[in-house]
Amino acid sequence: MKPLIDRSIALIIPDFDFGGEEKRVVFFANNYLNYFKDVYVFSPNGKSSLLLDPRVKHVKISIRNYFNIFKILIIVKQHRIFFMQGHKRASLPVLIAIEKLLGVQCNFNFDNIYLNNGLSKFLMPKTIFYLSDVLKEYYESQFIGHSNVVINMGGDFFETLASSMILELRKNFGIEEKIVLLSLGRLSIQKNHRLLIEALKKISTTDYIVLCAGEGPCEEELKKLCAKNNLQKNFLFLGHRTDINLLLNVSDFLVQSSIFEGFPNVFIEATSVGLPIIATNVGSSKTLVKENGILVPSNDIEKLANAIDLMINNLDSFKQNAVLLKSSNYFVQFHKNNMLSNYLAFYKSYNE
Repeated sequence: MKPLIDRSIALIIPDFDFGGEEKRVVFFANNYLNYFKDVYVFSPNGKSSLLLDPRVKHVKISIRNYFNIFKILIIVKQHRIFFMQGHKRASLPVLIAIEKLLGVQCNFNFDNIYLNNGLSKFLMPKTIFYLSDVLKEYYESQFIGHSNVVINMGGDFFETLASSMILELRKNFGIEEKIVLLSLGRLSIQKNHRLLIEALKKISTTDYIVLCAGEGPCEEELKKLCAKNNLQKNFLFLGHRTDINLLLNVSDFLVQSSIFEGFPNVFIEATSVGLPIIATNVGSSKTLVKENGILVPSNDIEKLANAIDLMINNLDSFKQNAVLLKSSNYFVQFHKNNMLSNYLAFYKSYNE
């Protein structure tokens, strides 16, 4: 059967372990199989490699080694790849080389407000996809003359579990009588779990537990910091998890303490089950943190501690607002299938 878009597409990403951007690349690649002639992924081998459909042509290559640009150019030319979809800034030199030398239709996905934009100001392909209005507003003036397109981030919508099932899950975790905070993300400097630990020293209750899901280079340091501040009993370091829907359902609210961010997938996932959110006011956080949560400045221990206290003491009110947002027409646009449809509409315009 002839594909809807009779051309080949490649996605390029410099890292391919677990993360929000990697998750989106896997989603795009596997679904693009239904629409494109052929689908390629250029990336190093990583934990997400196993999640790709076997029909995706995975070119396992180091994107950060720019000597490999020549190899990538040869492959793109040989296989007549028409579209290149770039993710993360390290893909930009490759995208520019392919666009300038081969005339391939390249685009870059801006999902993040970076602390240092650096060379990306000079290495941007003609088409830029912004994953929120916030990102476009921040960057558009730097890329006058480019095609600046907003395609909202899309994520998974999870089912809200029955209260009896939630109670059973809480018993399994040993947290049935606790206020449950969920921290979900890579244990890295960017995510700034240190700020959360410092803030929790100052809150007015000790009757809580933090489910800390994720892995990364800061794990041992964070465990030591918890022990130093006598918080080891308040933290459960869960490592990498695939049961995110269960963790969201057993939690009372989500806490994100990042130094910088884009549009975290977990904000969509949390909202889909009516979970309130406390987050630092970075990146696109304000797109989904409204009356359902609290935004605080980045790196402000006192304000994060105050926000946690306020959330705990007014939890029912925040949960009601989170359920209202979940049920709103506004929230529907953030489903991953709507994101996919918007990308496909862009690509189909070249087929008409």
